[in-house]
Amino acid sequence: MKKSRLLKIVLLLLLLIPAVYLVRLSIFPGFFVGRPDAIYGQEAYRTEFLAADGTPLRGWFFNRGQGSPLVAVYTGNNMNVGGVLALALADASRSYLMLNYRGYGDSEGVPSESRLVADARHCIAEARRRIGGQSTPLHIVGYSIGSGVANQVAAAESPATLTLICPFDSITEVACDFVPLLPRLLLPNTFVSTDFAPRITCPVTVLRAEADALVTAPHTAALLRAYPAPPQEHVLPADHNSVFFLPEFIPLVLKSLENGRFSGDLPSAAAGK
Repeated sequence: MKKSRLLKIVLLLLLLIPAVYLVRLSIFPGFFVGRPDAIYGQEAYRTEFLAADGTPLRGWFFNRGQGSPLVAVYTGNNMNVGGVLALALADASRSYLMLNYRGYGDSEGVPSESRLVADARHCIAEARRRIGGQSTPLHIVGYSIGSGVANQVAAAESPATLTLICPFDSITEVACDFVPLLPRLLLPNTFVSTDFAPRITCPVTVLRAEADALVTAPHTAALLRAYPAPPQEHVLPADHNSVFFLPEFIPLVLKSLENGRFSGDLPSAAAGK
């Protein structure tokens, strides 16, 4: 009887180990997104910030001087933030804080939901100090898992605008599309953005990928319903990992930073559906 019980426990563990891996893989595809060549040639902007616990966080800080608005950018899982430096290079009117999460790129430490959010808030304060003032206007941009970070930071920091790319209601709900029920037991870092959205009062812009097979439309729609005011939504002709390569991507993000409302001509493919 004891041997039978032990065998059942061993079999259960053997099933759970690949299940944990599959859940993680379904959410975090594990390949570099963005233009790797954008990293090179930007040595002058490389920087290191120390987290509150002393962990070195490394990436890029484009300091455009006192009085310039600050844009904090949070990217996806298994992604080096250097892949989206083109955004900062296309906009010399704002300062850009683009640090890799702890454990990502050259940053040290071990990531977790609470640490990523705490690091983001701490580094925003430091970036404002380096620019020359805590009253520096703040804009927040978040992609995929970075949208989870961005929502929590926005709920606490009251930014001027919030721009989300391929955002979701929660990682748990997204994961359940791939492995039903198990994510509710196995995922310690859930990024439940719908809990924070009701506290966000700034203009919100959402860029959703039409062919997104990872964060499907219902998960983005559930998040949009949670904000006090309806966000401005644009559906892009791309999948989850190719939105960055669209010619309209950078113009749309830059337009969203202008108090969250678009004006002037935009590429036709960027029109909301």
